[in-house]
Amino acid sequence: MKFVNPHKEPKYNYQYKRRLRDTRSFLVKNKICHPVLVMGEKTEFETILNERYYMPKFDYTDFDLNYPFPIGAKYSTILCFQVIEHLLNPLLFMQEVRKLMKENSLLYISYPTHGSKLFWSSGHFHEYDKSRFLYLVKESGFKIIDYKQKIMWVRIKGIRPIIRNTPLGWCKHQYYCLEKGAQKILEDKDG
Repeated sequence: MKFVNPHKEPKYNYQYKRRLRDTRSFLVKNKICHPVLVMGEKTEFETILNERYYMPKFDYTDFDLNYPFPIGAKYSTILCFQVIEHLLNPLLFMQEVRKLMKENSLLYISYPTHGSKLFWSSGHFHEYDKSRFLYLVKESGFKIIDYKQKIMWVRIKGIRPIIRNTPLGWCKHQYYCLEKGAQKILEDKDG
């Protein structure tokens, strides 16, 4: 049985180019301020954004995002593209990201959604619909500044791509721009 790494860099194909354009247009519409932190390993995706679209230079995380973060630096812009669905504890992740943010800084986050469980990726620990993600945003103390959803069409080669081009199988990329909201205070129920 051949092992397929679900985290390997995708081919630079039509879908990849389209996601790059959509991400860039979402970023340009909002503000990007230095310093910038990219959550996750450096990929071709951020390199292309950096070079081709003259985005600012980025810092990258080099630690496991499933645990409390070992850094104390503060950032004006944090980018988290196609990462959160791969994490074991997305609420802890969002709370840790919040600690890295300066006042008035922004978190850009994107993730895919699929119309049917048939198309969920085996490399994803979590698949989000809009209501589940909004609950995560609220619980982690963020508020939404901007939102965009884009349907990713696929080239038709075989039966699965035909199904994917129907509402049952649409892959939608969700783009959010978030800022720190009021810190949620948990009350002790006993006292």
